[in-house]
Amino acid sequence: GTWYCAVDTPCHRRSRPVLPSIELVAAMTTTLVDALSRMNVDQLKQLVAWLDEVSPKGRKDELIGGIMRSLSASGLRLLWSGLDDLQRLAVAEALYEVDGVLHSDRFLAKHGRLPAFTTEARAATRPGSPTRLALFLFPYDRSHCVPIDLRPALRAFVPEPEPARIVTVETLPSAFGEEALTLRPTERDALVDLPVMLRLAEQGRIQVGDKTSLPTAPTLRLLTDKLAGGDFYGDDPPKNEWDQRIGPIKAFAWPMLLQAAGLVQRKGSKLVLSKAGLKAMGSAPAGVLRSIWKKWLGSHLLDEFSRIDAIKGQRAKGRVMTAVTPRREAIGGALDLCPVGAWIAVDELSRFMLASDHAFDVAHDPWKLYIGEAQYGSLGYAGCHDWAILQFRYLLCLLFEYAAPLGLIDVAYIAPGHARHDFHHLWGIDALQFLSRYDGLAYFRITPLGAYCLGSSVDYASATIQTKVRLAVLPSLQVNVVDGEASAEEALTLGAWSVQETPKSWRLDHRKAIAAIERGHSLDDLHAFLQARDEQPLPETVQSFIATCRKNGKALKVAGTTLLIECQDEQIALLVAGHKLNAGLCLRAGDRNLVVRLEHEEKFREMVRTLGLGMPG
Repeated sequence: GTWYCAVDTPCHRRSRPVLPSIELVAAMTTTLVDALSRMNVDQLKQLVAWLDEVSPKGRKDELIGGIMRSLSASGLRLLWSGLDDLQRLAVAEALYEVDGVLHSDRFLAKHGRLPAFTTEARAATRPGSPTRLALFLFPYDRSHCVPIDLRPALRAFVPEPEPARIVTVETLPSAFGEEALTLRPTERDALVDLPVMLRLAEQGRIQVGDKTSLPTAPTLRLLTDKLAGGDFYGDDPPKNEWDQRIGPIKAFAWPMLLQAAGLVQRKGSKLVLSKAGLKAMGSAPAGVLRSIWKKWLGSHLLDEFSRIDAIKGQRAKGRVMTAVTPRREAIGGALDLCPVGAWIAVDELSRFMLASDHAFDVAHDPWKLYIGEAQYGSLGYAGCHDWAILQFRYLLCLLFEYAAPLGLIDVAYIAPGHARHDFHHLWGIDALQFLSRYDGLAYFRITPLGAYCLGSSVDYASATIQTKVRLAVLPSLQVNVVDGEASAEEALTLGAWSVQETPKSWRLDHRKAIAAIERGHSLDDLHAFLQARDEQPLPETVQSFIATCRKNGKALKVAGTTLLIECQDEQIALLVAGHKLNAGLCLRAGDRNLVVRLEHEEKFREMVRTLGLGMPG
């Protein structure tokens, strides 16, 4: 059958079907007598030491009978009063689990430490004896569980534990470790980047590998230049040949997201718009971004963990890696519980996922994963495939490379080199400054667009940039800060339209403004931005600057993608262009060249075949 989680908490607000394993069913049906019968006489006598009314002498069955009589409803209440707070929490957590088991990893993530099951050891050869907690939680399959026949009596007086909660950050710190944080708002960038990416696909300028479907190096450079605000990190070559290269993040993600969403399709090595992509160009960007995220959650185009290229062996024979869909669903479910607009440390999200049963697996067989060398660097060894190494790195990748480019989350980050030290115990990491290019991600916050894409908000309204500064917009096109300090988003907005001359001064620039218009930025937004921060009306020269950019910013329009056809000689070019069958399929471009719109290619080929001419390639 199918079991449903019965805990009605914010972390379990939707019933989730759970297919019980044999071990889980056994734990749910383990009785007190079963649990006691699995113990030897010495272990039973240690439990009896907590029960004054039971004699420590006697056969095994007599000890079991005495313990069972003492664990009546009244006896349990008396024993409960002797537990410390952490032990009580352990009983409560297990008692209200569907399987009655205390999940140690979840408990540790939620409460910070584990309860004491034994007293302190008196010597290495004389381990500590069981505490009172051992009369509530009995050993079972490398864990501990509450016997099923004790649960009704315990639920009568043991309160249900509070659900795990996410701790937010009231004020974002200026640094992470010793490095200053870079704050990157993403919502507006995503709304601008989407139509740009679709136009590039329409023009056939996005190329991918024939076998991998991954963007090529020239495409990554092109997309980096076209992205609003650029990629998260610059792609400067490493100073030393042994240094790691961070590489593109946003630029890599967009071709993959477009493919997964079915907005583009392969034509040779190029991505071209599909029917869905053509429709998306005329649709509201927020709705398209929401669809892209949903399609990505179910896509099998790429395992994001493959982008953590320091970990080898992911494509070894056998079932090495787990399916990606359950991983994404677990992370998506945790994001859905995050408050909108509040900064959250990624380490806190990781802790919350473990504490609230949003855990997932990355590898079936970590022994096949390795760093440096397959034998000595295998991640199968104890402590080498923990949550921090595998699951946490996957979480960082999904957030930084896929959720952030789509505008679901704003991010605060530093360079990944030496940002985290939790992998330094691994063999073969001497040459690594970071385990993944995403290690520098420190904080995130759900945007209004993210709430809409995640489904926690029905409607979407574009967020306005909060006013942090007072500006003076001068007739010389100079924009000065006269009060306050520009926020990261305000500085990015000014940087899109102007050249920064001093830390508190910008100058509106026609070249940058035209580039901003080409990327999809709105002059109306610029006008509103400046006017909201200057108490005086905008000068006529600035109004004229905006009017000129509005006129010239769209003076040219890309009407479509064309093929340049080179004819063998001028006579053939004249024959084809002047023939009655042409009917506008091609135009002359010089003596021997013809230009054909991409969508007319097949009709053009049919025409030249009719003329007895061939066009290979």
